[in-house]
Amino acid sequence: MIKLRRIAEPPVMHSPSIEQERRKLSEYYRLDTQDRQRRFDFPLRSVRKIKEPLMAMCNGKCVYCESSVSATQGNLEYFRPRAGARGLGGEYAPYHYWWLAYEWDNLLISCQICDGKYKRDFFPLEDESQRAPFGVIGSGLRTEGALLIDPCQDDPDDHLDFQPDGLVRSRTKKGEVTIKILGLNRAELLDRRRQSAQELSLFLSLLQHPRRGKNAPEVIALVQRIQALYSPNCRAEYVAVQRRVFNDWYQQHENLWTSFIQTDATSPSDLTFLESSAPHKEVSEIEEAKIKQVSLQLSDLKRFSIKSIDIENFKSLEKISLQLPPVNDKESRESWLLLLGDNGIGKSSILQAVALALAGQNQLNRLQLDPADYLRRGTSDGKVVICSYEHDHPVVLTFSPAGFQASVNEAPTFILGYGSTRLLPKGNIQPDPNRLPYLNIGNLFDYSVALSDPHKWLRDVAQEEFDERIAPAFFDVLALRGDDRLLLSDGRIEIKQFDAVQPLEEISDGYKTIVGLVADIMQTLASDHATYHNTQGIVLLDEIGNHLHPRWRLKIVGALRRAFPKLQFIVTTHEPLCLRGLSHGEVVVLVRDQAAKVRTLDYTLLPDHSAMRVDQLLTSDLFGLLNVMDEDLETTYEEYYRLLSKKTEKRTKADRAKIKRLSGKLADKEVLGATPLIQGIYQAIKEEYLDFKQEGFQTKEALKDETVSVVKDYLDKQELDWL
Repeated sequence: MIKLRRIAEPPVMHSPSIEQERRKLSEYYRLDTQDRQRRFDFPLRSVRKIKEPLMAMCNGKCVYCESSVSATQGNLEYFRPRAGARGLGGEYAPYHYWWLAYEWDNLLISCQICDGKYKRDFFPLEDESQRAPFGVIGSGLRTEGALLIDPCQDDPDDHLDFQPDGLVRSRTKKGEVTIKILGLNRAELLDRRRQSAQELSLFLSLLQHPRRGKNAPEVIALVQRIQALYSPNCRAEYVAVQRRVFNDWYQQHENLWTSFIQTDATSPSDLTFLESSAPHKEVSEIEEAKIKQVSLQLSDLKRFSIKSIDIENFKSLEKISLQLPPVNDKESRESWLLLLGDNGIGKSSILQAVALALAGQNQLNRLQLDPADYLRRGTSDGKVVICSYEHDHPVVLTFSPAGFQASVNEAPTFILGYGSTRLLPKGNIQPDPNRLPYLNIGNLFDYSVALSDPHKWLRDVAQEEFDERIAPAFFDVLALRGDDRLLLSDGRIEIKQFDAVQPLEEISDGYKTIVGLVADIMQTLASDHATYHNTQGIVLLDEIGNHLHPRWRLKIVGALRRAFPKLQFIVTTHEPLCLRGLSHGEVVVLVRDQAAKVRTLDYTLLPDHSAMRVDQLLTSDLFGLLNVMDEDLETTYEEYYRLLSKKTEKRTKADRAKIKRLSGKLADKEVLGATPLIQGIYQAIKEEYLDFKQEGFQTKEALKDETVSVVKDYLDKQELDWL
C-alpha cells in the first residue's frame, strides 16, 4: 500500500442520474423503520464512467494490496461501507455510512479478494461510540478515529513496514488492524511481494558491476525504473516493498547511485524522490502494547469462505476435488456451488464431508458418530481438506476406524446444514436442544432433527429487531412489491397487500416451507449483530427444490441470494428449475466414469445454462437426460435404439422388419428424413447416438464432433445417383 493523491471529482458525480440516486437515497432513509422493509439496492448506472478516473487515480491497482486489476475485475470500493459498519468487538452500526455511497472522497478501486473476502463491511474505530453522525462528510469524518488506513488521506509508511522478504509489519495499532482486516500478509500475496523484491535485488546487483558501463541502455533503463517507483503515477505492482528494497540498498550505495544519476542526462539531478528512504523511528513500547492487544482481538474474527474442497475415501467417494470462485462477479455476491448428479452418486456425502470438517473437534466429540459409517468400503482411512480464501492453512479432517481428528476445535464461521427432509417441530420431531453457537448441522445427518419453530422464535423478537433485520430479508425472499408490508403479530408474520392483511403461511404451502427454512437460518445467524444481508457464513442444503411448488423452484436460488448475499451456499438438486439464478461456473456435474468412479466435469466444457429453457436444460450435458418425452414414446424409442445397436450383419430379418415398422411409427412423432440420403444420414447419426449411450457420458460437443465425422464418412462412401 502506498500514498495516493485524490484527484478532482469528475463531472459524472453530479450527473442527473447520480443526483437522482442521491435524492432517492435521502428519501428512503427519511422513512420510518417499518416503512423501509424493502432494502435499498444502491443502483449505480454510471459505474464505468466512475471507474475510469478511479482506475487512473489508483494506477490500475488495488489500493490495498497493489495487485493489478482491470476495469472489469476491479471492485468499486467504498472505503466506509454504505450499508452497515462492523467493529472489532461485534459492534454493528446498521445505517453507516449510507450518505457516503455517492461521495467521491469515499470511492476507491480494490481487488475482489481484499474487498469481497477480507474487508467486507468492517470499519472499526478506536472508540465505537465516536461514529460520525448521519450526514457528516469531508474533514468531519477524520475525528472518528478510524482504524483502517485510507491511502488518499493517510501515509501508509507511517503505519506499515514492508520487509524485503515480502512480509508487512505494523508500526501502529492502525497498521496492525489494516494488515489483519485486509489480509495483507496472506500467503499468495506475500509470495508475489517476495518475488518482486528478489527481482529488484537482482537488478540492483547489476548496477554494482555493470558489464557495459554506466551509460549502457539496460543500466539507464534500470535507473529510470527505480525512479518511477517514487512517482505518484507508478503502475508497477508491489511498489511499497520495492521501495523498501531500494532504500536499504541506497543506504549502502549512496555514492554509486549518485554517480548514475549524474551520468544519465535524462534523469533529474536532484534526489528528492528518496526522501522516504530515511529510516523510521522504532515502535514505542506503548504502541507495541497496543499492537499486541488488538492483534489478540483480531484473532477472534470469524471470517471463512470455501475456496476448494478435496475429499478422499468418504462413503462412496474415492477422490474428488471441487473449486469455488471468490465472488459472483456481477454483483459481488458470495459465490454458490450447486451439485448435479444421479441419485446415489454422492451429492449428499459431499455436504456431510464439508460439515464434519468445518464443525470442529469439539462438535465431533459431541456427535458421537461412528467413523466406519463414513469410511469408504475397503479403505483404512480418509481425509477432507478445505482451503479458504481468508486463511493460509487449510482445515483438515482425517478419519479412520479409531475416530475423527479435526485440525480446528470450533467452527470458523456460521455453518448450517440441512438434509433433504426438513420438517417443522411436531411430536418426537424436535430441534437439537444442545445446538452450539455458529453451528446448526443436525438436520443434515438426521431428518428427525427438526427446524426451529419460527413462531416460538418470532414471539420473542423485539419489534425493532423485526423491522431492521427480519422483515427486510423476508421482503427479499418473497420478492414483495414496494408498497407491500410485513407485520409481526403474536409470533406470526402477516403480509399486507392492497390493504388486506393475511397470515403469510395461509397464502400457500410453499410460503410455509420457505418461512420455516429462512426463519431457521435467521435464528442461527441472530447472534451476529449485522443485518442478514451482511452476515457471513456457509449453508449446506441438500435437495434445494424439495417440498417446493415448481414456481418456487424457479425462484428459490434468486430469493436466497437476495436475502443472504454474503452467505456461501453449497446445494444439491436434480431439478432443472433450481438452476435459475446461478451463473456459469457455479454448477458442478457429478458423473461416474467407465471404472464407476465419481468425478466432476470441467465446467468450461458445459453449456451456459442461464439462457436455456427448462426442456433444453433437461437434455443438456448438465442433466445428461436423453429426452423429455412421455413414457410410452420413450419405451418405443428404447426398443428402436436397441435394435439399431446391433451390428448390421447380426440383424435378423425380424429385426430389420421391426426397425422399418418402428421407423414408420416414429415418423409421426419426429421427421426421420424426407429423402433416402437424409434418411441414411439420420440412420448414421442414430447409430452413433447409440454408441454414445452405451459408452457412457460425453459432452454434447464431443458427440457432435464424432457424429459429423461419421456422417462425412457416410457421404463419402455413397453413390449419389439414386437421389
